[in-house]
Amino acid sequence: MKHLVIHNLGPISSVDIELNRFNVIIGPQSSGKSTIAKVISTCEWIEKEVATMINPKAIPDGAAFRKTIEEFHKMEDYFHQDNSSYVSYETDVIKLVYEDGNLDVDLKDESIYSRQKICYIPAERNIGSLPELGDYRFKNTNLRSFMFDWDQARDGYTPDNKVDVLGLGYQYYYDKSRETKRDRIQHINGVTYDISLSDASSGLQSMTPLFVMLSYYSNQYLSEYAVKSSLVDENKLKATRVAVIDKYVLQKWDPNYRSEDVRQLLDDFNRHLREMDPRARELYEQYDAALKRLTTPTKTTYIIEEPEQNLFPETQVIMLRFLLATCLQGEHGFTITTHSPYVLYALNNYLLAWLVKDNIDEQMRKTHFAVDPRLVSVWSIKDGTICNEDGEQQRTLQDERGLIRKNYFNNIMKQVMNDFNELLSFDD
Repeated sequence: MKHLVIHNLGPISSVDIELNRFNVIIGPQSSGKSTIAKVISTCEWIEKEVATMINPKAIPDGAAFRKTIEEFHKMEDYFHQDNSSYVSYETDVIKLVYEDGNLDVDLKDESIYSRQKICYIPAERNIGSLPELGDYRFKNTNLRSFMFDWDQARDGYTPDNKVDVLGLGYQYYYDKSRETKRDRIQHINGVTYDISLSDASSGLQSMTPLFVMLSYYSNQYLSEYAVKSSLVDENKLKATRVAVIDKYVLQKWDPNYRSEDVRQLLDDFNRHLREMDPRARELYEQYDAALKRLTTPTKTTYIIEEPEQNLFPETQVIMLRFLLATCLQGEHGFTITTHSPYVLYALNNYLLAWLVKDNIDEQMRKTHFAVDPRLVSVWSIKDGTICNEDGEQQRTLQDERGLIRKNYFNNIMKQVMNDFNELLSFDD
């Protein structure tokens, strides 16, 4: 269960939604889609910080919360001057409330939290292909975070380990031996062309980083995390280890211990551990399991702006299917923002395929990709409020089966067809 409420933040007037494993938000420009995605990203990150540090004050106050959103997600002046901006985020692990400029975080149950990678992939992702950036130093924003993640992801795709991108007839690789233009696009036959990603079409510049990062952070990153963790992670690891020792060892070994007794208490515990004391062994095993759970990620949550960006409709569908298939191979999840009805049409087909899969033959089952509707939530936003196909406030675009309502798709085409029919009457 994840419940998000936002009031009076940037273009958002009122949003109240239950987050699912897969979340899709559609709406016109400047309607608030990205604001919701950025708040979700921030709240997911705070949940990770609070749970892994076992510290509800990991983000100390409302000013720190506001600064995090304003600086990292470039949302300066989004918070209302009258302190009416409100954010509430509740899961089984934490409850976070930002109200009247103050932040209150309750750590409900850290013991059920498993560390995850939170990967924000912005609409500006094609910036990663620009060789002229050189050693440009980004401020501490989501672009800097994206560039760090992109650098890690592409490093694994060398000239000897090229990756076929979505079966579209080209491969990607990263060539460190070149002084510039290291991101390369090569025809699948290895002969027809081999060009810099920065010289490729806008669609490939947008799609390739998204594909590479999805591939890397859903698989290789998780297996290599222990040896590729950053210095920041190492520093946090020390703080997490101290917190886990305190909760899972010291407080249980001697519930009345004082801070000045820590060294003596640890010496006593370690002595019993060496002597194979059953109680000491049990506490150590609990400590070890908790430390692994809180420090080693096992899944990735993606927040993706406009995965369809600069793509032909058919390619948009291919990308969506890859995104879903990649996440379903593990325990990964995503929130995406989109302008594209093609994304929703394709998604709806995948949901319907799940509902009818028992009634179709084996051959069709192999060719029709299926997603459980219970894992998916789809919202439309307009004028800062979640609404239905008629513009009325409503929590989801889906019906009781989880399918997107027919009226929504009808309304998408309504104006276009009205214009067509009106012009057709003049032709007569």
